[in-house]
Amino acid sequence: MGISTASRAALGALLALSLSGCNGTSLTPGNHPAPLLVQVENISVARPQSGLQPAAVVYEYVTEGGISRFSALYASAPSGRVGPIRSARLVTIALARIYGAVLVYSGGSEYINGQIRSAGIPHVDENSANGDLFRDNTRSAPHNLYSDGSHLSDIASRANAAGVSWSLWQRTPATSVNGGKPMARVTVPVSDNETPTFVYDTAASGWKRIERDTGDFIDANTRAPVMISTLIVQQVNIKPTSEVVDVNGEVGVDHEITGSGNAQVFTAGREFDATWTQGPTGPPTFSSSGNVQLPIAPGLVWICLVATGSSAT
Repeated sequence: MGISTASRAALGALLALSLSGCNGTSLTPGNHPAPLLVQVENISVARPQSGLQPAAVVYEYVTEGGISRFSALYASAPSGRVGPIRSARLVTIALARIYGAVLVYSGGSEYINGQIRSAGIPHVDENSANGDLFRDNTRSAPHNLYSDGSHLSDIASRANAAGVSWSLWQRTPATSVNGGKPMARVTVPVSDNETPTFVYDTAASGWKRIERDTGDFIDANTRAPVMISTLIVQQVNIKPTSEVVDVNGEVGVDHEITGSGNAQVFTAGREFDATWTQGPTGPPTFSSSGNVQLPIAPGLVWICLVATGSSAT
């Protein structure tokens, strides 16, 4: 069931006013504890997922079999439920290092768990969560592992991790965005099997996601569409690995997310061609050919990691 124009407008106003805190636009060094990085699965039986809307940033990337997975970065524990929570991958480790985050995941292969420990990443999986990750018996396993605000707060406090040493992007309200090319609908080639479409909703000042097999992408906590303020398609080198990255014995892929490359930034119904640059800590920068930082609107930022040479259409 769709929502009315008036409801979308109200949602847009709510996002603009409230998500500056929930989505971490005020996350700056010296005044904020370590963020949480939660692994959330994306397969049809896992939808609708819970708790993605309050994230500051969601990274989406391909895993084995062409399925995509989400790494959701939270400036602080959201109030509602988050999940389904699933296992970590190699790119997850890179993201946790870059953001200095506390990793929350269901578990991983021996190789992945060894890499997490050797990197010194504060982490909690189902076995070590002491009840802070729990199963929802109304959903089928393994797609039923969750946490929520109070339990994630407990995880954060127990982790005793160092605070952030970086800032998220400066934000530009959608009404102030100029330039670029008008763009109302884009399809992103995350993999051959995962090609979500994003449609710009002017009334809500955000992008709605549509899955080709399950339709509108909603948050189970609110039953409302997940509204993305800024969609970024970041081209990275994706290479196969011989290491077992899944508990079922599957080998996977690795993503090179440091350095620089091509990207597209979609904000306020407009597309900007960009160059991304990722240093050792903090978020990547996205700049134009004139080295001007491109606009990122207040609210949820969604970064799709795609193969070098791929682009949204």
